Amino acid sequence: MAEKPRRELVKGFRRGFFADTRAAPPANADNKSMALSIARDDLCSYLTLYHSLDNFGRQSGESGVMSVFARLGSVQYDPLNVVGRNPSLVLQSRVGGYAADILDKLLYKDRVLVDGWDKEMSIYAAADWQRFGRIRARRGEAYKSVLAWRGQTEILSHVERAMEEIRSRGPLASKDIDSGRCSFSSWGHKKISGAALDYLFSVGRLGVHGKKNAIKTYDAIENLLPKDALGAEDPFADDAEFCEWYVARRIGSIGAHWLRSGLGWNGYFINDKKLRAETFDALARKGLIVKARVPEINEDFYMRQQDVALLREKPDYDNCVRFLAPLDNMLWDRLMAHKLFGFRYTWEVYVPAEKRKYGYYVLPALYQNRLVARMEPQKHDAGMPLSVKNWWWEPGTAVTGRIKQAVKNGLNAFARYLRADGIDKKSLEKVF
Repeated sequence: MAEKPRRELVKGFRRGFFADTRAAPPANADNKSMALSIARDDLCSYLTLYHSLDNFGRQSGESGVMSVFARLGSVQYDPLNVVGRNPSLVLQSRVGGYAADILDKLLYKDRVLVDGWDKEMSIYAAADWQRFGRIRARRGEAYKSVLAWRGQTEILSHVERAMEEIRSRGPLASKDIDSGRCSFSSWGHKKISGAALDYLFSVGRLGVHGKKNAIKTYDAIENLLPKDALGAEDPFADDAEFCEWYVARRIGSIGAHWLRSGLGWNGYFINDKKLRAETFDALARKGLIVKARVPEINEDFYMRQQDVALLREKPDYDNCVRFLAPLDNMLWDRLMAHKLFGFRYTWEVYVPAEKRKYGYYVLPALYQNRLVARMEPQKHDAGMPLSVKNWWWEPGTAVTGRIKQAVKNGLNAFARYLRADGIDKKSLEKVF
């Protein structure tokens, strides 16, 4: 089936789950104390369904990728590539038949998605560009503070030259502009051009024109995004209105979230505990978020009102294990994942080898609504079989014939995503 053209993809996104949180509240919105009581297992099932991790038949291709962004808002970017970069790992677990070139097309050809700052460096819909103006402004302020701390404020005097180079010569990478080296710092860019381009990207004057591996080329943002995406006016009346949108959006990026501080609340504005609590109160008064109490663990979680109906639905499991990204949205708050799924996860890429409990690049394995194992894949080279370096079953997991088949199905799906030449025969021996 032919993919929808760009205009239809954008329309589909705007009709999707990621609705404007300022919509009219439900009739019972004045009942601030209204709360649901939900079993932990049921909340895990809800999250599995919410993230479309139950059945690959739910969505596929370009429209499937856009459906993921319609629901989650943002996917976190990371440049490390062992078996694909983090955004592709997020998408392969949710979208049937996903391949990395689909994301590249939506980002750098159709321009319906865009690179930008959210929780961290992320990807989100181009249609949301104007809503992130406050984040770009804060990012610019923070960047200047970092340059001052590093003793590299001279970089700011090169910013306009970098813009002029791009406007006159077209899309460029930092290697294409010779502005000399930064004054010494053990952190950050070594070249002035790289730091200047990064600053211009952070404040939204430049966008990513394309990537080759992790090397970015930049262009003026007005050359990349349509006028309706750039927007001339701030859509929010003030910071409070923006924060209501942003907090509700972040809850939607995870599916359900608690008020506790943690990595799930990374980002400007919402990492402020007091401001976040005030915003929660405002959203609750308007009936835009609903509290869900989980008595078994004595914790409160919050959901967007528009998502509560999913609690009445049941996942349609396809007996296929999913391998989750290290920075998967469902795992953004590691403590929350542990409380709900009983699964302690640390991404150990920055842990010294001798101190690692598992391995360098380990992916959690989801079976139905449980995290049952961890896989450490070998770095994948194009055209080679998928190879599993290590596998660890979670304590208490009953390794039945059905779950073995689900693992085989999951490994086959993962190999297809990588366009691998099947699965290395010794890998299954390590699993079973």
